[in-house]
Amino acid sequence: MKTFVSLAAAALVMSGAASAQQSAQSASITPSNRDVYASTYGTGTSTPNSVEVGGGGDSRASNGGTANSDSNARFNRNSAHQRSVATARDEDERARSRTNTHVRRDGQVRSNSMSIYKERGEKPVIDRDRSVSGR
Repeated sequence: MKTFVSLAAAALVMSGAASAQQSAQSASITPSNRDVYASTYGTGTSTPNSVEVGGGGDSRASNGGTANSDSNARFNRNSAHQRSVATARDEDERARSRTNTHVRRDGQVRSNSMSIYKERGEKPVIDRDRSVSGR
């Protein structure tokens, strides 16, 4: 079993008049009653003076399976981006979750999550979550 939770944050301070804050968040989780499990989340906030992103993931595998999670963030003068990926697999099951969050200084915040659970011989179960705020 591997558990990884990370919070990657980036902030950029700019001068300007204060106004409403824009934020969005999304999360995606595979079924938790299985031998493999993967989940990710992302969140972002934009104000005229700063942009922030954060996120993380969790993955577990039993019965000798493998689990991996990764999260990273980057930013520049006008935007911040965050990506989290969690995967888990064993002999007959696979789970994957991914979250991408994009924050722009102009107030647009988008966060997209998707998870896929697949059991051998069955159709995949796909879950999507999307959150958008601002322009």
